[in-house]
Amino acid sequence: MAWDQKLKNFGVIKVEGKNVKLYSSSVSYITISVNELVTNAIWAGDFLNVTLANGKVRRYSSQVSYTTV
Repeated sequence: MAWDQKLKNFGVIKVEGKNVKLYSSSVSYITISVNELVTNAIWAGDFLNVTLANGKVRRYSSQVSYTTV
């Protein structure tokens, strides 16, 4: 399942330790539990690139599906 377009259009991403919150409005969001310390998250086209503290990058194509780059 691909990302909801509202998440990318609103464009706000909040990193909170081992979680990433993707906002679709000022009060509505979904949470991705990464289970590793996150340092950065950014949209790259239809993917969400999440940089981990250990230097690895996970490329999420949906809330539950990712590949390690």
